[in-house]
Amino acid sequence: MTPQSRIRKLFTFPIDEELAVGLRRIEERDGISKAEAIRRGIRMYLESKGVSVKQRTARAGKRAKRS
Repeated sequence: MTPQSRIRKLFTFPIDEELAVGLRRIEERDGISKAEAIRRGIRMYLESKGVSVKQRTARAGKRAKRS
């Protein structure tokens, strides 16, 4: 069995040009994708507002029994 995949929701929204430029700079400088930088930023924002967000972890499948 494979680990359970993470359930993700797709969001599409416009951002200002200066934010897009900043995300591109982070991607070039740090190698972090724009999507990952946005996810981290949202998580930081929610935590700063006192909203607890638990990160889901993938669960490994059961091991096969040895004979």
